[in-house]
Order: sequence, then structure tokens, then C-alpha cells
Amino acid sequence: MLKENSDKVDSIIKLENVSFYYPESTEPVFENLSIELGPGISSLIGQNGTGKSTFLLLAGGTVLPQLGDVSILGQNTKELREVVKRHELVSFVFQNMEFDSDESIGDLLEYVFQNGFLKDVKPDFVRELVKIFELEKCLGRKTQEVSKGELQRTILAFSLLYGSRILMMDEPIFALENYQKEKAMDYLCHYSREHGIHLFFSLHELELTEKYAENILLFYKNDKLEYGPKADVFDKSKIEEAYQVPYFMLKQKEALFREQLEVQYDSDKSES
Repeated sequence: MLKENSDKVDSIIKLENVSFYYPESTEPVFENLSIELGPGISSLIGQNGTGKSTFLLLAGGTVLPQLGDVSILGQNTKELREVVKRHELVSFVFQNMEFDSDESIGDLLEYVFQNGFLKDVKPDFVRELVKIFELEKCLGRKTQEVSKGELQRTILAFSLLYGSRILMMDEPIFALENYQKEKAMDYLCHYSREHGIHLFFSLHELELTEKYAENILLFYKNDKLEYGPKADVFDKSKIEEAYQVPYFMLKQKEALFREQLEVQYDSDKSES
């Protein structure tokens, strides 16, 4: 299915002859997939429905393949039966994560910091993240009392405070304002390089992938994947083949979507 096109590097995530399907589906998401992903900052890009979210779940050991093996830093996910042990290796940030809490966000940040896997970090790390993710106004509130953007920024702070060696992030900045997206990605990538944490993320915004990723995992519609350094894979012709849309339209995707919403809104008003 996929033949890795980059030079050999130490494997962070390794899939060997992996086949996976959801019980309610007759078609596999992946079939006989073998790939090795290296260290650093990697972005998953491709059309919706090509398996990016499922790949993250498999690569992080949250779901297991029906056939084949997945390894995280050399450990087979089938043998990582203890959730805490698996989370020491890898943790997730999902789009639209929601949960209710009895404690305030300020107390939860301190709890995660004290009970995670971080070592040798400065004692004011919580305060630093509160500033970076603009959580000052949220500290006295509970998770169910804040906006989607505030909650998503809180979860990003949790993910760093928890201290896993790998972060899997599926649309982690979707609810943030534009300047907050860049601020968050700047910090995440700086932290990754400074502390040797490996990031795997999917984003809708190709311009942010181009700016921040070191490696690209490109998902095509025909079950082909391509992985390698950004200079090799983030290529206009390859991206157009994968998305089946002209490149300039992808670069303007968010603006076009907003325009469509405005047109629909005006149409609805005129009909009412």
C-alpha cells in the first residue's frame, strides 16, 4: 500500500501489515498497511474520510488492528494493556472534546501537573501555560462553564502538563481564533523541539501545516499514503491529486466556506 519515501530514521510509530475495519462497516479503513513514522513534528493531511483520525487512533494504541501490529517507540500496542502505561507513551487531543468537572480549571491544571509524567520542568510551568493559552479568566470556572475555544485551549494545556512522550492531535486548534492558532502552534512546536516530544497532528489549514510541520503524511483517496520530509511531500501536484481539488481552492478553503455560509444566510433571510 505505502512505501515510505524518506531516508531511514529511528522509528517512533511503526505499522506492520495492518488491517483495520469498524464492525459496522464491510470495507476496511486500512488493508495490509506498513509504514514507519520518524521523530519530530508530523502533519496528516488529506480529504475527509481517508482515514486520518483512524490512523491516529491506531498509531496511539487506542484501537487495535484486526491483523498486523502497531508499535509505539518499540512497544507493541497489543501488549500495552495498562492504560496508564500507554498514556505515558502517547496521549490525545481530539476535536470537540467535552467533559464535566466538579473542580475548577485552575485546580485541574495543578492536578494534572502534579500527577502526570513530567520530570525536570520548571515549577511555574502551569503559570506559563495559563499565559500562553490565555486561560487567566477560566481558572475559577469549571470545564462545562467555558466556551469551546477556552475548553480547547485548556485541553492543550492539559496535554503538555500530562507529559506523554508523543502527542496525537486531531484538529486541536479548530475552535481557536486565528491569532490563537498560530500562538498555540508556535508554542507546541517550540516545546516539542526543546523537550524531545513528538507531535502528530491533523489540521484543516494547509498554510499552518506548511508553516509548522517537519514531515507530512499524505492520505490519498485510493488508499495510498505517502510519508516523508515536508520538502518532498508538501508538493502542489501531490496535494491536488490527494484532494482532487485545485491547489488555490484549498489555500482559500476557510474563506470560501465563510462566503458560502454568508450566501446561505442571506438566502435564508430572503425566504423568511
